[in-house]
Amino acid sequence: MHFGYKIVVLPNFLLGIFPFLSLGQHSIKQGRQFYKLVDSYLVGNTTSTRHVEDYFDCSFLCLEYEPFACLSFNIARNSDNGYHTCELSSSEGYLEPQRIEERLGYDYYGTTTESLFRISPCSSNPCSNGGTCSQGKRSGKFSCQCLPQVTVLPFIDNNCNIDTKKMVRYKSVEGVFHTKTGRYKLNYENAKRLCALQGAQLATYSQLHKAWKAGAETCEYGWLIDATARFPMQTKKGGCGNKVGVIGSSSPISKTSTYNAWCFK
Repeated sequence: MHFGYKIVVLPNFLLGIFPFLSLGQHSIKQGRQFYKLVDSYLVGNTTSTRHVEDYFDCSFLCLEYEPFACLSFNIARNSDNGYHTCELSSSEGYLEPQRIEERLGYDYYGTTTESLFRISPCSSNPCSNGGTCSQGKRSGKFSCQCLPQVTVLPFIDNNCNIDTKKMVRYKSVEGVFHTKTGRYKLNYENAKRLCALQGAQLATYSQLHKAWKAGAETCEYGWLIDATARFPMQTKKGGCGNKVGVIGSSSPISKTSTYNAWCFK
């Protein structure tokens, strides 16, 4: 068994290391590209500290670890008897930018986003509409745990995507916005879910009232969190309550009734 590697130097401090682990006649290849930050240092999450002859030794050591055990490394430019301090880290500057600090005499090498998303796909946030990403057992694999779907707006794939052409969202006023999947198709639970898909929750009456005072007007009923359905009007209009204010009953109604939704974010 022996090791070898191919080095590709790319522009703008981007370097690719492609190691080969040879086992008899079989060869396993894993590639990684690193970007370089001069006089920079990632603090914490050190998995190993070694002394190496140069950058290439440090990068190859990183690749000998499991992908999540080494995502980046710091290396000292000054040598001690021909050896440089090499610190391997399980963190990465893209994932935790607050860990990067200026430190003279050190260079930081992080995994490029292209390589990072390949070995750790959850870092690219592939799950839409509030879905939670779980790393798979194999590198590059993941699964999404989606939020409860809106019955009339089902997910169209395993990444929690929906057909956005079927969803309408009005302009937000004071954090409150009107949303629907067609006129009056949402029961109470589906209204809650449609808000959640947009990172919001059903609005309260006071939030809708504040939006009305700020100029909100929509002549369509929408669910509120108290299980009432209301809408705000700035002018009197026939078919829209014929009065000014927040229109609708203050009494809760059957949650199986269907309206649109008022969300707050």
